[in-house]
Amino acid sequence: MKKFILIVLCLLLWSSQLYGLTLDEAVKIAIENNHKIKEHQNLTEAQRSRVSSKKAAFLPEANLSYSYTRQDNVFSFFQTKETSVFSAELTYNLFNGFSDLKALKAEEAQLDATEYQRKAIQADVVFEVKGAYIEFLRAEKALDVAREAVKLLEKQYHDASLFYREGMIAKNDLLKVEVELASAKQNLIKAESDLKVAKRRLERVIGIRLGDEKLEDISTLIDSLPAEEKLKEEMLKNRSELKYLRALKRARQYRAESIKGGYLPTLQLSLVHDRYGDSYQPDGRPDLYDTQTRAIVIARWNIFDGFRKHNDIKAEEAELRAIEERIRDTVEELSFQLTRALENYRVAKEKVEVAEKAVKQARENYRITENRFRQRMATTTDLLDARFFLSRAKNEYISALYDIQRALAEIERVIESPTIQLKSGTGNE
Repeated sequence: MKKFILIVLCLLLWSSQLYGLTLDEAVKIAIENNHKIKEHQNLTEAQRSRVSSKKAAFLPEANLSYSYTRQDNVFSFFQTKETSVFSAELTYNLFNGFSDLKALKAEEAQLDATEYQRKAIQADVVFEVKGAYIEFLRAEKALDVAREAVKLLEKQYHDASLFYREGMIAKNDLLKVEVELASAKQNLIKAESDLKVAKRRLERVIGIRLGDEKLEDISTLIDSLPAEEKLKEEMLKNRSELKYLRALKRARQYRAESIKGGYLPTLQLSLVHDRYGDSYQPDGRPDLYDTQTRAIVIARWNIFDGFRKHNDIKAEEAELRAIEERIRDTVEELSFQLTRALENYRVAKEKVEVAEKAVKQARENYRITENRFRQRMATTTDLLDARFFLSRAKNEYISALYDIQRALAEIERVIESPTIQLKSGTGNE
């Protein structure tokens, strides 16, 4: 039994090392751990409580009060030196110009704005995770190319050393290879450092430490992109920043209407029950009534308030105009971001097609040049150039390949829609 459990644990450990972290898992972990998302979740909860607080205006208000008075002198037969009163009051607002209703709607619109702001922050975090994940994969592939370059140059240096000892090449040819090998090793050190930085950035974004396993590559589940106008329609409909601003606009409109309600009269009903006493205990009074119940209707109409409501309404209207300008500016900025992301995608896609052919040609060129070098039909410089062209073609292919993924992630963020999805899977090699 122990042996079986040990085998299962080994298989689980092996499988986790084999598959590593997926993009979907990284996004999920980041959403759970991100401090900005947690901050806005708490802000949303706070605003939800404010909405509940505004609803209290539609319920009656109940108050209990007690007073005790002791005086040295009395001025009538019915007065006593000690008096106590216990009161119970129930108050209900019958009408206040709909100010409470508009104030509630303003807070509800503010709650919508807070939720949209949280969604925008979450979308930013998801985009940041995808960017960090893509850069980590790019750094991994660049490191593979750097290692291959060192390996090829070490092989060439070994062959060149044999040729030099046999007097088949000059010393300067051997030195060229040695210099190129040293340069390639420096590039390898730089690539290793870039991978460590990319890994640390990804760890910072998702909020956990990663092991030494490789991440799963990305495959794009899309054949072609919709037209730009179609994507723009989705962007205007789905983008949380626009929904946030529109909700803020509604909140300002309701606040202005709530202030305007102050120009109308208010009507309030109160029911008060009092119980009296001749000591600190309100337990009744001799020769006088012990309790009293009153119904009070109070109507008020403010005639002049020093233009306070007038100026408050003007302030809200100015805030509304400011929000409308922010909406227009945001639409223009998002439209520009969409165009830029689509152009980045188009350019990267075309570069991939060219770079893929270039890699095949550079690999064949290196093979032919290496054979010619072994047959003493090509020089050391020819082989060094062929190796350089191969490494450059591979780096350009990797750059273009992950530029596509980066551009698609940008498009996903701009339109904030699942129309385009980056998923973990087998990437292009």
